[in-house]
Amino acid sequence: MERRQFLGSVGKCGVAMSVLSVFGMPAIGQDKETDDKKKVTDHSCDERIEFAEGWIGRFMDVLDSNLDEQTKCKIMEANGKSCACAYIESAKLEYRKRNFDEWIAKAKDSQDGSLVVKDGYIIHTYMQNYKGLPVTEGSCLCPFVETKPAGLSGTYCHCSVGYIKEIWGRIFGEPMNVELIESTLRGGKYCRFKIQPAR
Repeated sequence: MERRQFLGSVGKCGVAMSVLSVFGMPAIGQDKETDDKKKVTDHSCDERIEFAEGWIGRFMDVLDSNLDEQTKCKIMEANGKSCACAYIESAKLEYRKRNFDEWIAKAKDSQDGSLVVKDGYIIHTYMQNYKGLPVTEGSCLCPFVETKPAGLSGTYCHCSVGYIKEIWGRIFGEPMNVELIESTLRGGKYCRFKIQPAR
């Protein structure tokens, strides 16, 4: 075969491979497995967030429709505790344990608006979310639903109850009772919790 004929046949082959590639057929030597993996994870962040927000809304509706108040709150609080433990572990946090009674006696004199100390309990008001954004601008404390997806059940807030129980329990070295007073997800101006020892 002459050089000109050889180069011509190679050129035709290259064009053919390009055409096959355009129509979705893998070219020789192409890693099909890698291409398939890319297709599986080819959703944009916005698409995944939109799906996650829809999913959590539907999931909370399922909880509300199938469980009594005590059970669904217990599940969400357990999830909040798990979230707090994961955060503490990943951030390698260590809490210096404090005596609740001694701390509350001293804290009465140094209230800053976000922390109100009364006889035997604390009212903790979250003025900002985890990134420092004002809660009054409508952001939820939880990064998973910080945009407050439309229709999300207020039951979700019991996840924060469990989270706060775990954090404050570690600070004071004893189990704490946490009561949800108000939240932005439930139409409140702030997310506010009552905290006291579970004695």
